[in-house]
Amino acid sequence: MAEKVKIIPQFLDHDELEVMLPHRGKMFLLSRSTAHDTDNHTLTAETDITPDCIFYEADADGVPSWAGFEFLAQGISALTGITNTEKGRTPLPGFILSVMEFKADVDYFKNGTTVQMKVSEDFRDEENHVYRYICELFTEVDAAEPKVTAKISVMETEDAEALFGSN
Repeated sequence: MAEKVKIIPQFLDHDELEVMLPHRGKMFLLSRSTAHDTDNHTLTAETDITPDCIFYEADADGVPSWAGFEFLAQGISALTGITNTEKGRTPLPGFILSVMEFKADVDYFKNGTTVQMKVSEDFRDEENHVYRYICELFTEVDAAEPKVTAKISVMETEDAEALFGSN
């Protein structure tokens, strides 16, 4: 276990979180982080559903549940950002490799609700920088059953240009 360089508070608001992620403006979807464990690689965060969300659909007065994978991916990114900040490391660019077993029991996250997400790492290949997370979205904070579930695999790279090739 690596020694912590800095202790990051469990509760981080939107502005505190935003400096730890590469997303900005309308593409930054997290409202807050409420709990994290950088040793066990878990995070709980929340997104307030409003018409300002880039995925908001006025006709349905909400955000389609398929967009939940992006909430979850940003939760994973927040966990990585918190971990790197805590351990004094420079974050690496990350990419979604796959979204598996995506299941949604709701069509939309309704305007005015808070969606709670929980991400928990269940696979780690540090040599290749590949990780997989079990992800859950809840339409009520502290609800017993998630409304959206998925497994998301991600990869960090030290050289994004080399990964995709250069022209």
